Amino acid sequence: MSFKVAVVVGSLRRDSFNAQLARALVKLAPTDFAFKQSEIGDLPLYNQDDDGNPANEVQRLKSEIKSANGLLFVTPSIIARYQASSKMRLTTLLVRNGQSAWVGKPAGVCRRFGWCDRYCARAAAPAKYIGLS
Repeated sequence: MSFKVAVVVGSLRRDSFNAQLARALVKLAPTDFAFKQSEIGDLPLYNQDDDGNPANEVQRLKSEIKSANGLLFVTPSIIARYQASSKMRLTTLLVRNGQSAWVGKPAGVCRRFGWCDRYCARAAAPAKYIGLS
């Protein structure tokens, strides 16, 4: 049985270094891990008015994350934070009515310039708050 990991690449650029890093990580992972990239580029910008009736794209992403055993965020570090475009899209996954897609799931955050240096730790903070909200 595979450990299913949803991969979220924070850069929206098609040939981003972070997308390349995500692909390399998948190749280096043990064979009992199964990875699926979860697309965020099609998510609408967050609008609280939509909480009661989320867009199909939001429902798709929540479903992908719920079906995964864990998450991997591969994010650019722009001034040690997520890109604004990615952050606005990921905000759609905040807990609403107690229905978080990833509470209790293990998650990792990495970026192109190294694993968990001081900037990566800062970039991880929004994911922690989204997951715990």
